[in-house]
Amino acid sequence: MNILVLGAGTFGTAIANELAINKKNNVILFSRSQDKVREINQNSTNQNFFPNKKLTKELTATSDINNIKYIDIIFIALPSSKIIDTLFSIKHNFKKDVLIINLSKGLYKDGITIVESIKKKIDIKNVITLKGPSFAVEIMEHAETLLTLGYSTSNQYRIVIKTIKNTSLNIDSTKDILGVEVLSVLKNIYALFIGVIDAKYDSPNTRFMFLTKAFSEIRIILKFLGGKEETLFLGCGFGDLCLTSLNDLSRNRTLGLLIGKDFFNFNDNSNNTILEGVRAIMIMNNLLPKELKRRLPIFNKLNNFFSKKKQKFEIDFKQLFKT
Repeated sequence: MNILVLGAGTFGTAIANELAINKKNNVILFSRSQDKVREINQNSTNQNFFPNKKLTKELTATSDINNIKYIDIIFIALPSSKIIDTLFSIKHNFKKDVLIINLSKGLYKDGITIVESIKKKIDIKNVITLKGPSFAVEIMEHAETLLTLGYSTSNQYRIVIKTIKNTSLNIDSTKDILGVEVLSVLKNIYALFIGVIDAKYDSPNTRFMFLTKAFSEIRIILKFLGGKEETLFLGCGFGDLCLTSLNDLSRNRTLGLLIGKDFFNFNDNSNNTILEGVRAIMIMNNLLPKELKRRLPIFNKLNNFFSKKKQKFEIDFKQLFKT
């Protein structure tokens, strides 16, 4: 398989490096930075994201869009804000039957998922999604990792299985592409809240009381947005919520810890690097009707905190569990 990974950041580099272990894959990492391409090809490193870590020599990099004419699979590992413009600029070089696999997480302002946006704006139908409980640094260490494949056809499924053979990547799967995409956004919201709880109370009882409540609220939102409830029990659901909520490598959990310790400052511009969960809250708040939000006390608490830029995050247990 000729594979292109769009995005030579942390996750794109890690996935490309792992896929290149499969000797039947010809993996190319795409970056617009000539310096980064040169570093990867000459030194087998990407020092910006993985200092002192060697990449497999089978992995190559390019910034030349003419090199993608023979690509069978494109993995997207870009910030959501850059995906459509990037694909639009290079789509004239795509093979007719190219398979696009979205690794990126996010929703656009109108509530459209990345997969749906690609299908509509780039006019490509062969688009699927791959999400799950995974830290890039762990993938770089070849830790066995579960990802959820959201797909449409049996051929798409077979291609992905073939691609990840002999790597540390494992999959569970569903045809609920929408659900996989939505869950990858919702988990950031609730991981942030669990971070707040851990910072304030550091209690296993309290942590899992709220993790249970978070899981329930995610189920309500997922069903409203059109996802299937059973998708919650795959890696992209329960697994990713737990990983992102409970591990200090999670940026959204880290933001929650800062808020819970009263270290968060709305005027500190450096906070912008860890606000995926906050952006998701704002988008969801515009999508969800008032009557539904009455069933989402954790979501409302977070939305109220960020929209009103409060200085302290106060917890009222009885209010959050009022029936």
